[in-house]
Formats: sequence, C-alpha cells, structure tokens
Amino acid sequence: MRFISRALLAVVLGCATSLVALTGTAVAAPSVTIASLTVLPQAGGELVLWGQAPTDGLPAAIQGRISGQEWHPVTATVTADGSTWFATVPLTTAPYDRGGYFYLRAVRPATGDQAAVTSDPFGVFILGPGNPPFTTVTLPTTTGTHAVGSLLRASAGIWTPTPANLGFRWNRDGVWTGAAGSTYVVKAEDLGHRLTVTAIGFPKTATTLTYRDSRPTGRVVPGTFTAPPPEIVGRAAVGADLRVEFAGWSPAPTSTAYQWRRNGQPIAGATGGTYVVAGEDAGRSLTVAVHAEAPGVAATDVVSAALAVPAVTPPETTFAELMAPAATTPWPTTQVKHTAGLVAPAWTSTVRTRWDAPGAFTHAQVPKPAFTLSSVAYGQDWARAALGAEYPGTNASLKNADVSFTVTARRFAIAYQGTRTMDAMVWVDGRPVAAQPIPSQSPTTGYAPNWITIELPERKTVTVRFAGPIIFTGVDAPAADNVIVRAAAPRLTVGVLSDSFFDVCSEALCHSRAAAPTLSTRTGFRVWNLAEAGTGYLSPSSGPTYGEYRPGVFGSTRRLEAIAAAPIDVLLVNGSINDASAPTYSATAHADAVNRFLTDVARIRPDLPVVLVGIEPLGIWQTASWDTKARAMTANLAATVGRHQNVVGFIDPYTDRWFTGTGSIVSPKGDGNQDRYIGTDGVHPSAAGVAYYVDRIVAELGPMSVPRPD
Repeated sequence: MRFISRALLAVVLGCATSLVALTGTAVAAPSVTIASLTVLPQAGGELVLWGQAPTDGLPAAIQGRISGQEWHPVTATVTADGSTWFATVPLTTAPYDRGGYFYLRAVRPATGDQAAVTSDPFGVFILGPGNPPFTTVTLPTTTGTHAVGSLLRASAGIWTPTPANLGFRWNRDGVWTGAAGSTYVVKAEDLGHRLTVTAIGFPKTATTLTYRDSRPTGRVVPGTFTAPPPEIVGRAAVGADLRVEFAGWSPAPTSTAYQWRRNGQPIAGATGGTYVVAGEDAGRSLTVAVHAEAPGVAATDVVSAALAVPAVTPPETTFAELMAPAATTPWPTTQVKHTAGLVAPAWTSTVRTRWDAPGAFTHAQVPKPAFTLSSVAYGQDWARAALGAEYPGTNASLKNADVSFTVTARRFAIAYQGTRTMDAMVWVDGRPVAAQPIPSQSPTTGYAPNWITIELPERKTVTVRFAGPIIFTGVDAPAADNVIVRAAAPRLTVGVLSDSFFDVCSEALCHSRAAAPTLSTRTGFRVWNLAEAGTGYLSPSSGPTYGEYRPGVFGSTRRLEAIAAAPIDVLLVNGSINDASAPTYSATAHADAVNRFLTDVARIRPDLPVVLVGIEPLGIWQTASWDTKARAMTANLAATVGRHQNVVGFIDPYTDRWFTGTGSIVSPKGDGNQDRYIGTDGVHPSAAGVAYYVDRIVAELGPMSVPRPD
C-alpha cells in the first residue's frame, strides 16, 4: 500500500514529500488494485476510487480504517466500466467528515471455491473542510468530447454561498496535469486515460479553500481532425505558382503530405505544398489532396476544391510597359506660350466648344452642370450648364477636373471657374506649359471665370490635358481659325476606389497635384476617381448626404453600380484606416467584407483586374490599438492575392511605414518624414506627400502583370 501522490502532498503540506510505502496485512497474490481519481479529496465532498479487477468478479465492497484500528465497511457506490471499477465514497460522515489520514481497500468477496480477495491498502489524506464551508449542490462537470484535440469546458456546479472566485485544474488519472483554467484541449498524452477537473472555491473571507473534483468519464479516445477543405492559392494560368493553404484545422496536424491531381489523376512528382501550372494543365482542373497526421488523432485525407485552368491564357503585359509618364520640363515659350487670368482672350469673334459638346472631351469622371451638388444640398435650382461641368462623383464631395482632348489650332483658351485657393495645370503633348501649377484668380473668395490661353508657333494638332479646378467650362478659340476639338483616346483607364486619402491634398493651391491627377501624370493613364470621404470596407462615413449623393462602404450596392458603369480597365482599391473605427470592426468582419467585395466585383466585372493598396501609413495612427487594427487589415488585404483571381497585386504602404512620425508641415515634431508629407489638417497628404505616396505606388505597380489591352 502507498501514501497520497507526491504532487498532492506538495499541495497539502506545502513542500515536496517522498513516497512512503504503507505495510498492511499481507494478501497472497492480490488481483484487485485500488487508486484514487480524486486529486484533492476534502471533507464534505467525495472520494472516487478506481482500479482494475479480474473478469471473474468486481469488488463489491470498500473497507477503511484509521492507523492502528480494525477494518470497517465504508459507505460507497460501486460501478463498473468493463474491467475497471469505480467506488464513490461520500466524505460527509464520520470519521471522514473531519479529514485526516485513512487507509482504504477494495474487497472482492468469496465466490464458490474462490477465496475472498482484497487489494493492497491504499493510503490517502483527506483535507479538512473549508472555512467557511461551502455546500456544493452539484459537482463540477466537463462538457465536450473526450477525444484527442477536442476542447473541454469545465462547469463548477452550484456552490452555496457564492465563492469570491472559482479556479480549475485539469487531472489525468488522478494526477494534476499542470493545466489550469476553465478550458482544456485534450492532448495526445491523454489517450487511453481519464480526465477530471478540480474546482477550487475561494472564500470571501478566511484562508481555507474548498476543492471539489468531477466524477470520471470514459477514457480519452483517438481524435478526428476538423478539417475544412484546403485551398489552392494562386492564378489559374500556365506558368503561375500555386500553393496549398489550409486553415481552421483542429487539432493542428504535425505532419502533412500532398498530392496534386489533374482532372482527378495524380500528377507524377507533384507532392509538395507548391506547384507550377504546366502546359498540359491548360483546359483542365487541378486539385490537391492533403494527408494529415497528428499523435492520438486518426489520419485524414482531404481534397481541395477544383481550380479550372483556362485552355488559353490571355496575353499579358506589365503596367510599366503601358505607362507614358508626363514630362517634367515645361515647354519653352518659343514652342508653347501661355497666359492666365480673369480676362478672356481679345479675339474679334470667339467660338466655344462647351464641356458637354458630344465627342469633344475625355473626362476623368462623370460631368454634371456646375453647382448640381449645391442644388441638391439646398433644394434650389442653381445648376447651370453654361457655367461649366463639376464632378460630384457618387457622394457629396467634388472631384478635381481632369480633361483631355485633341485640338487642331494655333491658338485656343481653356475656360474654367476658379477660386483663389485653386490651381490648374495644362500639358501639351505630355509636357507641361509651366514649371509650377497655375494659380486661379478671383476678385472675391467665390468663383470667377478664368482662362488659360495657349499659343503655338503654327497651326497643328496637339493633345491637351487640363487638370485642377472642380469646374471646367470648355475651350474657346477665334471663330475665324476653324479650330477642331475632339476627345482624346486614353491608353488605359484606372478606377480608384478609396476614402478621401486618395482624393484631396491638404494645402491650398494643390488641386492639380491631388492624388488622382498626380497618378495620371506619373503614369499617363486616365484616372477615374471613385473616392468618397470617410469610407472603407466597413465604414460608411459620417459625411453629409445630399439626395442621391450619399457616402457608403466600398461594397455597397451604389458603389458596385458605379464600378460596373465606369469606363475603367483596372480597379485600384486603397485601404482605409476609417474601418478601424467602424462600429462593426473586427479583423474577421473586415476580412469578410473585403472578400465579399472582391467576389461582387468579379461577378459584375469578371474581366476587371484589381490591385489592392494597404492601409494609409500615417504615423499618428501607428500606436496602440490603431496599429494592431491597421496591421490586421493590411494582412487581410495581402491574403487576397491568389485567393481571388481578379486580384493581380497588393501594395503595402503600412508595414514598412511609408510615412513616419506624428508631425505635419504646420507642426513639425522632427520625428519622421510626416513633418514634410502631411498637410495642414494633420491627416491628408501635402502636395509633396501626394507625390511621394503616388510615386511609391507607381513604382510597385510597374512590374505587376495585367492582361494586354485589346
């Protein structure tokens, strides 16, 4: 016979204790064993004994004694589970209700010619009752499957009075595993053993704890994998790299093996986690089978969904091959002369090609009569097509004019409405007419007609781009010159879906250097501005709503309809820090919204390539919970590459912090480039910041592959 376990005595006595063998009455060849499944038996609770017994009879009785006294019957309930027996001994009556050292043994009575058999005596220390005492109406229990890899949860039962706190410890065959807490993941080493939980009640006063152990359940059985199908990540194109990923598997496999299949048949040698799409895969489907193993868990084989490889891969090119950036050196005045101001050109007779003349102009947004948005906002009929076009986009924020056309003339003038805080820029055949943006003029703080007059050495046909102010009126020319104005054909149109970070710049006189016009200048592409202030994948914005002009999340029906209607060849989606403060934010909710949006875009524009840009890299938000959220959102966006066939690339401005520090151009703190790149409101980029930000996007956009335009 033996004492309580070393671990138990360490708890009870407060120090490590050596095991001591207790000697009792010798029994010849005992065939009944006895042990305890109760780690911390305590007066007022119960003690669960267990052991192995021969198949010809289980113990029918438990006997006990105090050292030096005779054996006596012990009240116990004996049950069996195969060749394992259990005896539940209540510790609520004398002599166990005060605690102390006791010896117990299991007795198999005599049957026929079989003599009675008893186990070796088992020594146990029963803790004294808690102070103040707790009454436990129900004992602790565990819920969950007792299988390797499963999650078990502990319930403490009903305690009276209510403890100040309750703790839990998990036990294996009556020995504490070292694990604590209300949950426990069943481990491989638990296989074949029995798990119990000890609930520990902490009184509101006094220092004596109360312990209650759950009753045993069945032995832990081998687990099974919860294994959602693996996913093939990558582009379905010959020569593309594919990889297999699986998530949500429980328990986590300790070893995996792979077999790639073509139309269901194994591909020789394709047994790794990655695969390069071969020529013979064209027009066929690819799957990958994953074989997973883990100790104590039944091996499993799971097959991915099929990835169809097109029979013909469309020809591709890179963005860089399609770019035609505008020159930075202005025309000499001998080649192109310009004047600007409030005075219309003094021609004898002037003819105007208005902004809404059919086939005359290529706009980078949907033009509406000037002051359309104000009319909607105030319920007044102020819209005047004669004044020019404004670009309200799809919400209550006006976009910068960006208009292209060809003109056959020697002289002409661009007419627009401007204020003192606006600027403009004109390019002729991809070269600026001035070294710096051209300030608009106004005798008041309101709008006034402005003209930028261009004179060439001789009559010829040139391509002109005008960008900056929010109202474009048209092109004036002498009637006698027979000037011809036609819309320019853009080489590529990029739609930009964003919040206001890719819409405005936070300085006066930077309209022509805001993000959308700057992206067009740096690439030569037409940039179709779909930005809306304060929005994101989750954030609908708190901005104003004017009738049909209302902000909304990226995936709203209205914004999807705008994408469907836009004459764009590529969609660039700028991530939004606004999502971090959305009422519905969580990393999971954000990932769901991103994936739902991309799925919807693929549905409405199946051939539209998408490039995702990560969260704005503002240093002011790179601390505490903002940083945690921004990194999680950036990871969500990066994870879409390969999972969504319409996503051709991801640009990450956040992880290596394109903008650092917390200052701005008006309050520099000397802690990073944000002092130079963030403008007067402390959030949106300055003109220099826009150039820096857009230049880095263009640099990363350049090597990305896209389908070759027709």
